[in-house]
Amino acid sequence: MENRALEITLIVLIAVVAAFVVLTILSAVLNRKRKSLKQEGNILWKDRKHTFLGFPFSFTVFSVSEDRLFVKRGFFNITEDEVRLYRVLDISLKQTLGQRILGLGSIELKTSDKTLKNFVIEAVCHSRDVKELLSEKVENQRKENRISGREFMSYDDDDNDSSPEQEQEDIDM
Repeated sequence: MENRALEITLIVLIAVVAAFVVLTILSAVLNRKRKSLKQEGNILWKDRKHTFLGFPFSFTVFSVSEDRLFVKRGFFNITEDEVRLYRVLDISLKQTLGQRILGLGSIELKTSDKTLKNFVIEAVCHSRDVKELLSEKVENQRKENRISGREFMSYDDDDNDSSPEQEQEDIDM
């Protein structure tokens, strides 16, 4: 009889702890959602990287605002990167057969940003629409910031083959 009472007490204790954990996690998620809505402002598009069978079971989140692209990775240790849209040099869409079947695609971006030089927005839904949205916003930001294609050309600091004066002479010829 005493063994049975101990088992019931243990089960009740486990249920109370489980309920506490679930309520704590739920509260944290709701508070995080409220905070993120305040911080994000005017997010035009947001999606997760889709993994197994096209389900968004990933800790990589991509989002686009009027002037920036955000990449947030991680669960315990979170890394958040952003790139100004006027720094995007090239956008391309890649779809494997599996991605096409699942309605996904990956968008490759080449930028002039220091931390996110070349990266991929991997396996997102409506990838063609997202690519068009990005392309439109990039052009808008270039016009708004008065940036022309000429401003993207720069001298590579790691390349010691010729000096900037020599390269300027080559351009002038």
